[in-house]
Amino acid sequence: MGSYPDVKVEVAKLLKTQKGKCAICGLHFQDGDLWEVDHITPRSKKGKNTLRNKQLLHRHCHDVKSRNDGSYEGCA
Repeated sequence: MGSYPDVKVEVAKLLKTQKGKCAICGLHFQDGDLWEVDHITPRSKKGKNTLRNKQLLHRHCHDVKSRNDGSYEGCA
């Protein structure tokens, strides 16, 4: 896998570790996709702010995960 000159080092490491795929849906990230770094165990539930506790997700996958794990405050 190549380098990622236009992204932060943390995101580049996650892309490499995840082989360019979203950790939730398993689809490859494409140009123009919106992505977010997610805490696997949410910080609100005592998750650590370490690379081992992070994953790269499509924005919509992150929204769904956050609603399901209770870390999304705006969820009704």
